[in-house]
Amino acid sequence: MIPHRRQFLQAACTVAAFGAAPWPASAWAAQPGSLGVWAGDPRQHGHVDAAGAAARFFDPRGLCADAQGGVLVADAANAMVRRIAADGTVSSLAGVPELRKTVEGPAAKAGFVGPDAVAVGADGSVYVADSYANTLRVLRDGVVSLLAGADQLPGYADGAGAQARFNHPVGIAVDPRSGDLLVADAYNHTIRRVGRDGLVSTLAGTPGINEHRDGPVGHALFNTPVGIAVHGDGSIYVSEYFNHDIRRITPRGEVSTVAGMPGKPGDVDGPGPRAQLRRPQQIAFDATGVLYIADAGNLKLRALGSDGVLRTVAGRAGGELAAPGPLPAALGAPYGVAPGPGGSVAVSSGQAVLLVRGV
Repeated sequence: MIPHRRQFLQAACTVAAFGAAPWPASAWAAQPGSLGVWAGDPRQHGHVDAAGAAARFFDPRGLCADAQGGVLVADAANAMVRRIAADGTVSSLAGVPELRKTVEGPAAKAGFVGPDAVAVGADGSVYVADSYANTLRVLRDGVVSLLAGADQLPGYADGAGAQARFNHPVGIAVDPRSGDLLVADAYNHTIRRVGRDGLVSTLAGTPGINEHRDGPVGHALFNTPVGIAVHGDGSIYVSEYFNHDIRRITPRGEVSTVAGMPGKPGDVDGPGPRAQLRRPQQIAFDATGVLYIADAGNLKLRALGSDGVLRTVAGRAGGELAAPGPLPAALGAPYGVAPGPGGSVAVSSGQAVLLVRGV
C-alpha cells in the first residue's frame, strides 16, 4: 500500500472515477483552441506503455519537457518515470510498476516510493523528486542513484548527499546558469539548492515558519512552496499552495509577490497584485516566457504574461473531471504543467496528460 500523502496534496489530483468506462474514441480529438487528451484516460488507471488513449498512468503528477520534444512524467502511484513522445507514445524510463520502495541501480530495476516531479539537466540527466521518500534521485547513463536526502526520513538539514534532509520535496527545476537543482521543499517552507555533487544548501525561507514575507532572500518567508521554474533572466519563480500566490526570487536575491493575494484564495484574472489563485500546484515557462500555472483549487490552467497580467487559459468552475472540447473546457484538477508539442501546453489531470492547444 502506498503511504498516504498528506491531505492538501492528495486532494489536488484524486480521481473519484476509477473503474468508469473508457472514453469514446471521438473524445480524444484535439483541435486548435481546444482541450484534448494526449495520453492515458482520465478515468482509468494502470500501467500500459502504448500510444495515446491506449496508455495508462496511475496518478501522473509533475511534468517536464525534454530536448527531444517529449514530456517526462512523474507517475506517482506507479512509482515510475514515464515519457510521452511528441506523437503521444508512452514509454517507461525508470522504475518498477507499483514497487514503491527505494532501489538504486539500472533504470528498469530501480525503485521509487512516490515521485512527484521531474527535471532534465543540460547533459540529459533526469532528476526526480521522490516526495514520499523525502529524497532526490538522478537517472544518468541508465542508472538511478541517490542525489540527496535520506530514504523516508523527513527533516531539515543542509549538507552533502545522504546527510541532507528534506520534508516532502515537491517541485524541482534545473538552474541553467549553474546546473544546480532547485527544490521547493514544501513542508520545510524553504527553497533549497542542490549541486551536481549532492551538496544541499538553503536559498530562501526558514524551516518551520510558514508565513509570507517579501524582501531580501535571507529575510523572506514562504508557506508550502510546491512549484518552481526558472525564467530566462535567471529569476526563480515559486508557487505557494497555502499562500495562494506566485513569488519571484531575482538573481540579486530579492523576493517579491508577482501574482495572487497572499493568504487570500480566489479566482480573479487581471494584474498580478489584484489577481487571485487557489492552491496553485506546479508551474512552467514556455519558450516565450509565459508562466503557466496549474491552479488546482480553481480547476484551471492560468497564464502569467510578461505584462504581469494573470489570465485563465483553460478550465472552469465545476469541471471536476476533464472533458475535451473547445476552450475553456473542463480541465479537472491540474497538477503538472509543461510545454507540449506544436506550441501546446501539457497538463496532468486525473489519470491522463492533456494538451491545451491554441493558447
